[in-house]
Amino acid sequence: MQNLTHDHINALLPPRPDNSHKMTFGHVLNIAGSIHYRGAAYLSSISALRVGAGYVTLASSPSVCDSVSALTPNVVTLPLLTQMTAKYDNNAPNTDLLATQIQIARWQTIDVQAIDKMAVLQLGDKLNQASVISIGSGLSIGQSTDQLSVNYSHNYLDNNSLDNSSLDNKKHHNSDSDGLSVPNGNSEFFYALLTQLQANPNPVIFDADALNFISRLLHPGNIATTSITLPKHSIITPHPKELSRLLNLDVSEIQAKRVHYTNMAAKQLNAVVVLKGKHTVISDGEQVFINPTGNSALAKAGTGDVLTGMIAGFCAQGVSPIDAACLGVYLHGLAGDIAAEDLSQYGMLASDLLNYIPRAILQVLSV
Repeated sequence: MQNLTHDHINALLPPRPDNSHKMTFGHVLNIAGSIHYRGAAYLSSISALRVGAGYVTLASSPSVCDSVSALTPNVVTLPLLTQMTAKYDNNAPNTDLLATQIQIARWQTIDVQAIDKMAVLQLGDKLNQASVISIGSGLSIGQSTDQLSVNYSHNYLDNNSLDNSSLDNKKHHNSDSDGLSVPNGNSEFFYALLTQLQANPNPVIFDADALNFISRLLHPGNIATTSITLPKHSIITPHPKELSRLLNLDVSEIQAKRVHYTNMAAKQLNAVVVLKGKHTVISDGEQVFINPTGNSALAKAGTGDVLTGMIAGFCAQGVSPIDAACLGVYLHGLAGDIAAEDLSQYGMLASDLLNYIPRAILQVLSV
């Protein structure tokens, strides 16, 4: 077990030859974002560029791609095929007694922008051409009617005769016969993608909901175990709850023996594991590193997406998965430390962190 230091990180930084072009520093294919988590796609894409990657392609739903393009000119986007729109047909026959007491407005047509499994064909050669693939930041593998922004209204004729549970059932009913068709989120797309990546020789980073989907494959219903294989050079970046799902253990057990379970997961999944938290633990199943940088400013939505992009950016430059994880984690924490000095641990945002990555690198280079 080894603590990361400035000198160690300095030695891991990839070279920047003068005689170079953008592809010298690699291509990140970032499969990220969903209708409610567009910011994650932005943060994970820009952070890869901030650590030196030469080119980033964001593959996501059209709405996410449009949002990111509006925020920055630095990321190339690849809008992916999405599934059918979800809607409620108000003209369908309805004999429910509740309909005589409540007038329910027509459900608006809603495009949930779930990625179709056939989008894997769209990605095609890009999966092999990319130097590294990052998957999961804000991808929102699952999709339910709870996530649909449905507008409804009602007029009470007799409040005393209303059955609230019936109303709830009406709002959340998921039946094609009633005209509501809800895509099964991005899970089918992710499964098709994971299958396609089995023989991919380049590093693949799994974060956020991608880890939750992998957990479901490993422990379906907590009844049986599914044998799955991650791509050869995989990196996973779980927080304690995500690792607890992957190992089917309580979070308290994980936190009590962070090094032990990080190392166990690395061996079981044959991957580099980054267990996030205070003193982040990094392991490839043989080597274990402890990170000393970072503070509570990083305990904020979006900072994990920045970390995923940073690790991907270093992988794109030819750094090994274990070294890229060490570089990303240390500099991510150091950027948070520098940012907190200027903005306080209270006030720093994940988007602020992007501007402090270069300052963290400069500090390491000055050693």
